[in-house]
Amino acid sequence: MISDPPFAPSYGGEGGGALSFPTFRAAQAVSWGLLLSLFMPPTVHPSDITPLTFLDYPKKAACIFWYNGCNLRCPYCYNPDLALSQHRGVTDEIAFLKERRSFLDAVVLSGGEATLVPHIYELCSQIKDLGYLIKIDTNGSNPQVLRPLLQNHLIDYVALDHKMPSDRSWKLPDGSILYDRFRKSLALLLQYKLPHEVRTTVHPALLDEADILRMIREAAQIGYSGTYYLQFFFRTEHTLGHMSPPTRRYDRSLLDRHSPLPIGYRNFPEDRGR
Repeated sequence: MISDPPFAPSYGGEGGGALSFPTFRAAQAVSWGLLLSLFMPPTVHPSDITPLTFLDYPKKAACIFWYNGCNLRCPYCYNPDLALSQHRGVTDEIAFLKERRSFLDAVVLSGGEATLVPHIYELCSQIKDLGYLIKIDTNGSNPQVLRPLLQNHLIDYVALDHKMPSDRSWKLPDGSILYDRFRKSLALLLQYKLPHEVRTTVHPALLDEADILRMIREAAQIGYSGTYYLQFFFRTEHTLGHMSPPTRRYDRSLLDRHSPLPIGYRNFPEDRGR
C-alpha cells in the first residue's frame, strides 16, 4: 500500500476555507504522482528491432529489441553504434508487440547491454502481460538487476556471456571485476533453475585454446552443466576494436578432448556452407 507523501501541501479555498475532502485527496494524488515521476526511471525505447528470428530464442519465433548503451568495450563488438550511442530510440516496442501476438512467441532483449535499460522491470512486466516469453542477452555485469527479474518470474531464458578468464578479467567502469559479477549472475541462474546458456565470443588473437578451456572449467566449477557455446568472431567493417580477421583456426579436437562440458560451435568458418 502506498502511503501519503510526507510533505503533502495544505490547500485552501476561497476566503481561506479548507477544500472538501474529495477535492483535497484528488489534489494530494496529483502531488504524489508528480513526486513519483521524479524517481521513476525514464522510458528508453530500442534503437532497432529485428522483427523475426528463429535463431535467437531456442525453438521459438522471436523478435529482438536492440538497446543502446554498454558498460564494456569488447574489441570484437560488431554493434559499436549501440555500445557507444546515447541516442534513444523512438519505436514503441509494446505497440509493436500488440500487433504481432498471433505469430511471435518470444522477445529477446539485447544491445548493448540489456540490463542497463533503466525501466527493465516495467518493460518485462508489460511484455509478460501480453503473453510473450522473454530472453535476455547479458554480459553478467549486473546480478543485482537479474535477481528481482528472477524472483518475480519476469524472464524465461538468459544467454550469459563469459568474456575472459578470471585471471585476465576486465574491469567495469566502477572498478569492480567483471568475473566476480559473472560468477554471481551464473549462480543466480542456477539457484532459480532458469533455462540459460553460457557462451564466449572467440578470436585467436584474444583467447587461445588454453584460455577457452580455463573459462569452461570456471563455469563448470560454479555449477554449470549445460552446453558451453563458442561463438566465432563475426567480422564487419566496423568492429569496436577494428580487429583483423583471424590468421589461424582453433584446434577443436583439442578443445573437445579436454573440455569438462560439451561444446557447441557457432559461426565457425569451417562450418559455413554445411
